Amino acid sequence: MLEAKKAFMRKLVLATLLAVPLFAQAQYPTKPIRAVVAFGTGGTTDVTARIIAAALSQSLGQQVVIDNKPGADGIVAGQEVVRSAPDGYTIWFATYTQISALPSLRKNVPFDPVADFTPIGGIGNFSFFWAVNPELPIKNLKDLAAYGRANPGKLNAGSSGAAATMAPTAFARAEKFDLQVVAYKSETTALNDLVTGRIQLMLASGTLAQHLRDGRARGIATLGNQRSKALPELPTMAESGVAPFPAVPWMGLFGPGKMPREIVERLSRELLAVLKNPEVRERVERQAIDINPLTQEAISALAKEQAEVWRRITKEAGYIPE
Repeated sequence: MLEAKKAFMRKLVLATLLAVPLFAQAQYPTKPIRAVVAFGTGGTTDVTARIIAAALSQSLGQQVVIDNKPGADGIVAGQEVVRSAPDGYTIWFATYTQISALPSLRKNVPFDPVADFTPIGGIGNFSFFWAVNPELPIKNLKDLAAYGRANPGKLNAGSSGAAATMAPTAFARAEKFDLQVVAYKSETTALNDLVTGRIQLMLASGTLAQHLRDGRARGIATLGNQRSKALPELPTMAESGVAPFPAVPWMGLFGPGKMPREIVERLSRELLAVLKNPEVRERVERQAIDINPLTQEAISALAKEQAEVWRRITKEAGYIPE
């Protein structure tokens, strides 16, 4: 009788211990959530993340606090996330740069961008604009190529992300001119150097579109396959008579690997609901982002497919990982 009672108590204790994490997940979140961003403040990723974080704070009932960790094409941010507990209290506003492109851009990446993170949902696609210093005699992409060929060693492009590195690199290789890419932690810093003439070219995101409108920099084309609402007067690369850039510059929400399914599903539902909110959509689209809500499965598939695209792009461009 005593042994049976002891066995019953052991089962009861075990059942209680197993129930604790399930209860915690059901109550999630019970404290603020840290949202890592792999870029500095003021850029498109940061601004968009803050818009969505504010909306998620309301729907989740806890503050979603942005934590900027720029550097090394997202390695700094990725390490921060991969070392975090997979409990839903650290999430990552990641982009194509960190998840799809990084293995093709960097040697010895200290994590597997696909296997070591949990996809939560897709947010949308960035718009980028080819921009040059307005003092240069460059009005379109053909002018850019001709200027590069006529002035070897005099074109420097600023970059704070994968597309801003590889699109000019691939273009220069295709059009047979020399180009040096200079890395920046934020595109606002790159823009300042573009305006002052320290660099001559950059791909500017939607957050900087106003500076192209007011003439601080000259926009000559859009990177995407369609014209952007932010700067509809700028032609696409195909309309400019050059080969388009094949990669998709997407943004999504991720977390550390092995997050509990219930928490992932909760965050995914809340993200997709937030992206349906007209006010949130209007504010995000103001950053020249085409909203494209994706489920956990869909953003996972896109990330893997685009990793193959980036492998092809870098190989064809002769890019040597740093």
